[in-house]
Amino acid sequence: MYEKKQRKPESVLKRSFVKIILLSLFVGLALSGCGSDKTAVMRDVTAIPPSPTQETADMTADMDGTVRHEIRLGLLLPLSGPDAVIGKALFNAATLALFDSQDRRLTLLPYDTHGTAIGATEAMTKLLDQKPDLIIGPLFSHSITAIKDMAQEAGVNVIGFSSDHSVAGNGVFLMNFRMEEQIARVIRYASENGYARYAALIPETAYGKRALEVFRQAVTDQDRDLAAVEFYPPDSTKLVNPVKNIAHYKERRRKYTREIDFLEKLGEEDDFAQEMLGELKSVETIGDVNFDAILLPEGGAMLTTLAAWVSYYEIDPTKVKILGTGLWDDEMLFVEPQLHGGWFAAPDHTKSHEFLARYQGIYGEKSPRLTTLAYDAVALAATLVRQEKTPDFTAEQITNQNGFSGIEGLFRFRKDGLIERGLAVYEVGAKAFTVIDPAPVSFVERDKPEIMMIKTPEVGQADYLEAASQPSSPANDDRPFPYNPVQKDAANSPDQ
Repeated sequence: MYEKKQRKPESVLKRSFVKIILLSLFVGLALSGCGSDKTAVMRDVTAIPPSPTQETADMTADMDGTVRHEIRLGLLLPLSGPDAVIGKALFNAATLALFDSQDRRLTLLPYDTHGTAIGATEAMTKLLDQKPDLIIGPLFSHSITAIKDMAQEAGVNVIGFSSDHSVAGNGVFLMNFRMEEQIARVIRYASENGYARYAALIPETAYGKRALEVFRQAVTDQDRDLAAVEFYPPDSTKLVNPVKNIAHYKERRRKYTREIDFLEKLGEEDDFAQEMLGELKSVETIGDVNFDAILLPEGGAMLTTLAAWVSYYEIDPTKVKILGTGLWDDEMLFVEPQLHGGWFAAPDHTKSHEFLARYQGIYGEKSPRLTTLAYDAVALAATLVRQEKTPDFTAEQITNQNGFSGIEGLFRFRKDGLIERGLAVYEVGAKAFTVIDPAPVSFVERDKPEIMMIKTPEVGQADYLEAASQPSSPANDDRPFPYNPVQKDAANSPDQ
């Protein structure tokens, strides 16, 4: 029944997106010139039928000089090259958001960055000829760096998708899942629940270096103790020594062997000694580690290998709480018993799961996790112009302190271009992630301000962002509403 319902927007998309979007694609392609560059914009958007129409040709003309009848959203994505799959999926999600807004003024102008800095510069040059009101994308930080000055000179703000915080600011706002907030959120929750001595196993990567900085600060902010830190190389065959070191395995093993020797010397006639020897057969060490919580900011196969060694070297999960980041938001953890009971912070899954199911129903394929970001970015743009005669994508509007609530839950942009999110804390189980501390519904919960809403629409409805009506929250509201499904340029690549 669900599948049947979800087919209806696809047929509407085939009619309505042609009217609203693809005319702009053809216009943009024509205006970009007829040189040797054969951009993949048209070739890579086959999920939307390429049939132009003249029905909305008059939408580009202003009627009275004040009312804008076309609002242009530039879209810079890798629509060809090794990252074309995710680029196309982000474009699909953006078109869904545009369709759901039902604002006929909004037009997407997608250009292919090819996933490179040079490609981003070339795409940006063509896009600026179209005089965009706002730019969404690029995906990677090297591409954002390449176009940042051009956007600033043109006076156009950018909502990018990189997880590299260093490219934010000066007109660039990052719609991503920040590891910094995830760590702060889970440490705060663990501290509130009695965990006082923290350790961490940190990868020797840029991601790990940043994770350690945030971890240290989060522990300090909670007035807790940092008991131990060990680094490990990004090589699954070289994890043993770092885990043994942080577990004080050699020292605990020596205590064990001395105790065994002592008990055996008491002889078989000593019933107490024999009883103790029987109990020690199930362990290999004596004594506990000097921490009661440990952070593993890792994901994928490396996480499962690391967790296995942590268990093997007797860091007891019944005594030590294992903590993670948004990289843990992966169903493969259900079959890793050594991680069951572990905690991590991430957005509430309810709306994102509904969106991903809807996406698959419409496009006939699974969506990469990050496509929700493109949807929320376009829906945010639709909200900011919903009742405005002219588009206002100024920093003041984008950084509305009340925030927004989208597919990935509560969020708002800071003046430095970074994002704050309202995260839930999850516990890993054998079959599901369980919310043990819900995500906040507002940034200042005691005031209960109304926030701009991005609703995942039902079929046939025009639900999307609604403007906030309450006053802004205090400027000093610095609560760390900490998420990070695997974002390539932060977790898996030195080139962010």
